[in-house]
Amino acid sequence: MTTSRARALVLTAALTGVMLGLPASSATGQSAAAAGHQRFLVISTDPSEEGGGTVAGFGPIHAQGTDVAINAHRDRFEFPAGNVVVRHHAAKGSTHESHDPKTCYFRFRERGTWTAVSGTGAYAKVDGRGTYRVQGHGFGCDQHQPPKVFSLVIRARGHLGY
Repeated sequence: MTTSRARALVLTAALTGVMLGLPASSATGQSAAAAGHQRFLVISTDPSEEGGGTVAGFGPIHAQGTDVAINAHRDRFEFPAGNVVVRHHAAKGSTHESHDPKTCYFRFRERGTWTAVSGTGAYAKVDGRGTYRVQGHGFGCDQHQPPKVFSLVIRARGHLGY
């Protein structure tokens, strides 16, 4: 095999890894199974959960768990193999809310950034960051009462390793 052909094969393999979001283990100091592109999906229909609900991880963390809101800027994702605490901040000007008083329909959305700040169990050495989007909808006319119908979806993506 010629040197230029060997270089082309190595370059192709490296670019394929970059395009798939799977860093080489030597680049991260971790095994490829424990680092890479991470997505989280949170779905809730309970307005009292304040951002909590069921969370699913797709990537290095590939499991279903529970999102527990710690405060306005931190959540704990509780998975069978351990927990991950995530700090999140809305991007400036990214929060939008609307309410139609005739139909009682409301919606809100937000986008921002997240950072994994600590972990337990298998995720004790977690490190990661990325972006998120929140969308919520519901029907409720009285702001002092829970809405009759409610839906919250949070989609987060980024890079994560442990």
